[in-house]
Amino acid sequence: MITNRNIQKVHRVSKLVVASTILTLLSYVFLNYIGINEVYATQTRESYSNKIDNYPGYKELIEKLQQAHPNWKFTMFYTGLDWYQVIKNETTAYHGRNVVPASKSSAWKCSVCGETPHGGSSWRCASEAAVSYYMDPRNWLNDTYIFQFENLSYNGEIQTIEGVQKIIENIGYMKGDTINYTKTDGSIGTIEKSYAQVIYEAAQEAKISPYHLASRIRQEQGAGNSPGSTATGNYGSYVGYYNFLNIKASGSNDAQVIANGLEHAKSKGWTDPEISIKEGTKVLASNYINDGQDTLYLQKFDVDNSDGTLYYFQYMQNVSACVTESSKPRQVYQELGLFDSAFEFIIPVYENMPQKICDQPVEGSIVTQNVKIKGTNVNIRSSATVSSSIVATVNAGYDLLRIEIAAVKNGNYYWDKVVLPDGRKGYVARDYIEQVDDITNCNDVMISNSYTNLRNGPGLTDTSIVTTVVKGQVLTRIETGKYNLDGYIWDRVKLADGRQGYIEQNYISPNTGNGQQGDGPKTEIIKVICPSGLKVREKPGTDQRVLTYLEKDNVLTRIEAGVSNANGYIWDKIVTTDGIEGYIARGDSQGSYIEIVTTTVGTNNPTTEKNDNFKFEDDNLVCEPETTVEAIKEKYSNTEIAIKNAEGNAVTTGNIGTGYIITIDNKSYTIIKMGDVDGDGSIDTLDSLKALKQFVGTENLNGVYQKAADIDKDGVIDTLDSLKMLKNYVTGEKIDINTELN
Repeated sequence: MITNRNIQKVHRVSKLVVASTILTLLSYVFLNYIGINEVYATQTRESYSNKIDNYPGYKELIEKLQQAHPNWKFTMFYTGLDWYQVIKNETTAYHGRNVVPASKSSAWKCSVCGETPHGGSSWRCASEAAVSYYMDPRNWLNDTYIFQFENLSYNGEIQTIEGVQKIIENIGYMKGDTINYTKTDGSIGTIEKSYAQVIYEAAQEAKISPYHLASRIRQEQGAGNSPGSTATGNYGSYVGYYNFLNIKASGSNDAQVIANGLEHAKSKGWTDPEISIKEGTKVLASNYINDGQDTLYLQKFDVDNSDGTLYYFQYMQNVSACVTESSKPRQVYQELGLFDSAFEFIIPVYENMPQKICDQPVEGSIVTQNVKIKGTNVNIRSSATVSSSIVATVNAGYDLLRIEIAAVKNGNYYWDKVVLPDGRKGYVARDYIEQVDDITNCNDVMISNSYTNLRNGPGLTDTSIVTTVVKGQVLTRIETGKYNLDGYIWDRVKLADGRQGYIEQNYISPNTGNGQQGDGPKTEIIKVICPSGLKVREKPGTDQRVLTYLEKDNVLTRIEAGVSNANGYIWDKIVTTDGIEGYIARGDSQGSYIEIVTTTVGTNNPTTEKNDNFKFEDDNLVCEPETTVEAIKEKYSNTEIAIKNAEGNAVTTGNIGTGYIITIDNKSYTIIKMGDVDGDGSIDTLDSLKALKQFVGTENLNGVYQKAADIDKDGVIDTLDSLKMLKNYVTGEKIDINTELN
């Protein structure tokens, strides 16, 4: 259960849905509920010292900045977090936690989600490469981007009203020395202050940077001649109410988002712009800046554990938010001649960081595909142009490995990057190749024995990183022994989600069937057999935070068996097929929830026995979301059945809903469809929102509707129940009536 203080932060997360880059899906509200990680890594903030020598790439960049700006202070934030697990939690642990514009090339987009919208129709789930690029602090340790690490606490020596005015000077509705606004009675009122003065006073009172506050309001309400709907004072029936920072503005569509934000403003008495800005600033300060997330970077990427959690309270989905938002304060400092003032910059440092600074994704598609030549005397060239040198000349039927698909033409051709059988790389005009089925020479179940990069082709040079494979991760080897490059033999492997690439052979080991014995505990591939699936938790125990969910038949790696007997369960340490480390309840005295796999990788698709998605409990028929009239009639084909909805009308086909009455052989039962909280027969964002409102105390669910909302049957309706409904709606994740508390 999260605390009341954390609840406030959850609502604060969703406010950006009405910003100029509006993200309107309700899933935005819940994106941070998955991965509520209770932290046990030690974190410290320390003055810059030789300790940084242990972390690659930082020292040279910081000392260059120190030399150029002697007054700048650098505080190193040692997060204690493994870099690769951070990236996994920011990406595969919950798709859509970070997004990029739909206009970006496929290399910037998650290869699993592809073009599926996340956080609105114009946004896509970010790739691991994109997240790694923006999260790697070393990319931004320069004069241009350093201000995303600026300490956002108030500093009266360098922050002035004039500076605030610089930030808002082009915003039409903020011009002038007074503020005219609409009162609740519809008349016009006047505040004898400028917006710059109000913003400065609000920041000063809350002890946060007024430049940050001005930039945040600019982002929330836009920079046009009028603010957004939550700050006009004239939206629908909400005359005279203002929510400049969009506190608690959430919902499944724009109208609902605006109404919820203004309803909150009304409940708080925010009846003019000054009150709205000053009260909203207090929320921003208490829930973020004064609670460990005191830089733009830490507001975007929640890697500070001051509140006991990680990855949870992230201010925006847009992966580039902290970079773009830092540009305005930097510009103001330069224009005011303050650029060399005594700023403090808080720089995150991670464990196990790659030696090479993470590059931005290359333009074009990163692939691992077999192609063959069509045509004669086709040239493979050293670069993507007809004028470059010829690497090889080949004829029809010649096999190549394609590792990049060009996004734009150069000359008259799209030039795709390919690998020759001897490992040389070059470019070929797409007109002269065609894709063929995968060319493979094995099908071996393997386990990664180290952290390493999966690349789109063989070799350390001229290839791109597809993802990071973590120690213990299960994969399938489909080609071995073909390429010997850069001192390694490269094997082609396939991940559980279908992605392919090449990995150094010495970093993977075969599954022996009975587990492999290395330097540590025995490693085994196991499969989930619990009908309701399993929860992967951050530590052993049913009261520990949930990292992700595993469906029945999911395959994973057990890296340490029997680490605990907490809460009556035997707990194993595992790694999922997408690289998340955690703990599962193996079973209890009544039986096991897993079995050892000896030869196959298995499937990620859940299975459900025919007509086994509903059951009777006392006077209720409890069913899963997909249950229909037809499904019940199929099982009781020789029995008289009648179903009526909540209005008493007969239902003869299609969906049934919570609150419906079904009569079988003259005995009546009230239907509880798990997740259908509003009784309309389907599970959607409104059901999820009702559960969340029940949790925060603004909804009062009773009877069968309360039972329908308690997805995990722990007797409490909370954020995890709400998230389960949302995931069922968005991704089709199964809601199982046989859920176990594990």
